[in-house]
Amino acid sequence: MERNAGLDLIRSIAILLVLFCHALGFFFMQYHDFNPLNYVTGYLGVELFFVLSGFLIGRILLKDIVENGSLSGIKQFYLRRWFRTLPLYYFTVFATYWLVSKDMDFSNIVFLQNFNEQHLSFLPISWSLSIEEWFYLLIPFPLLWVGKFRNKSAAFFVMTSLLLVLFPLLRMAEVSGGQPLWDYGIRKQIPLRLDSLVFGVMLAGFRTYHAAFYRKILAGRTSFILALAGLAYFSGYLVYTGIKDQTMDQSWFDRTILFSLVSLFIAMLIAVLEVHVPRLDQLPKLRATIRFISAQSYGYYLFHWNLFVWFSKENTTASIGHSLYLLIFALVLLFAFTFFMHRYYEIPIMKMRDLITRSTNRGEVVLPRSRENEPLKYD
Repeated sequence: MERNAGLDLIRSIAILLVLFCHALGFFFMQYHDFNPLNYVTGYLGVELFFVLSGFLIGRILLKDIVENGSLSGIKQFYLRRWFRTLPLYYFTVFATYWLVSKDMDFSNIVFLQNFNEQHLSFLPISWSLSIEEWFYLLIPFPLLWVGKFRNKSAAFFVMTSLLLVLFPLLRMAEVSGGQPLWDYGIRKQIPLRLDSLVFGVMLAGFRTYHAAFYRKILAGRTSFILALAGLAYFSGYLVYTGIKDQTMDQSWFDRTILFSLVSLFIAMLIAVLEVHVPRLDQLPKLRATIRFISAQSYGYYLFHWNLFVWFSKENTTASIGHSLYLLIFALVLLFAFTFFMHRYYEIPIMKMRDLITRSTNRGEVVLPRSRENEPLKYD
């Protein structure tokens, strides 16, 4: 099955934004105050991952759980997700424990480290993975209930709409009940952030049940302009108001509605790129590069933090050139090690996963042809 070039592009942009954010923080912050740019690029990079994950997962959930309506679909879903995400994560956790820090807690194993800053500091980038893993664990059950209805499409949109209202309300309750910080108190808390992925799931629902609306409206020119304008506006807003004026930790809007609006604009951008950047056949080298980065982005995300920490400790001279040299060396090592791990660790595990899940895939429900667009690559 062909990978979609637009979705590969989104994933590549996301990981490059995260790498750019942490490169500034580790190697160049001592020469200039890059804090606003650092915050915004990291924030947008992770939000792109969240909504894109929800979109890709939503397509599978609709087929295996909503349309199937049985527990067997949940079992299949869990097997495929956990074979994809857990092996590389646990490799990173135990490598960190062995080589970097012995301060590991059991919460780092079960994705509960977000509730304790000290536990999260063992592998700080794992906060987003905790949110995704708990989303994978919980979201199949309301969608299984949706599958019991005769009008599955209507029930699906009612359920996802309720979820998109629930999580902002939880953020509002958290803000009104105390003074949580924007980053750790709201952004990194599992119960408060699952709606970012639900936006992607709802987008998958439009793609499945309302293909014409998805392609003409959500993936139209107006949506593209609105998405770019919205993301540009809120990026500028965060830089010049939230970060420079240090209002993010006190702003009710920044800690509640902002997350929903950014996710909405990202969902619109995903629809546009998924429809209008299908193959990039006219630019084969660019297409190959985007596909390569996208396919290995999970490894880049997991491995880069410890490498950046390690190399930044060697940055003992006040020289931008020396910092750049160390960063390039770190990136070369990151790309080489991730390539090795992808080929000789991830791919064999995914092949084993396919063999295991293939035997349980009998009786699979196929969506009606009228509800399908170009198939999406799902790994």
